[in-house]
Amino acid sequence: MRLGAPATRTRIVCGTALSFPSAHAATSFAGAVSYSRLGLPAIPLYALATALSASRLYLGVHFPSDTLAGALLGTALGRRFARTVHDSAHELDSAREPQ
Repeated sequence: MRLGAPATRTRIVCGTALSFPSAHAATSFAGAVSYSRLGLPAIPLYALATALSASRLYLGVHFPSDTLAGALLGTALGRRFARTVHDSAHELDSAREPQ
């Protein structure tokens, strides 16, 4: 079920009619999570991800539920990616230690 509907027509032309979830929201939040886990300041990263997601609503190419689902998906994938990278680095460090 989609929550809300854009009040106007889209302001840009999209390549496809697919909209759920928003790939822009998903990738921007995945990037924000990943880069913040690497030590970059989290507030500007999440602010940028939120602004990019809001722009999709403003342009009328996504419903609010599309961007929310994309943000949640991106956050989950970003956390999983960061955990995988951390675990892999830890395994490499353990393997390099002299026995």
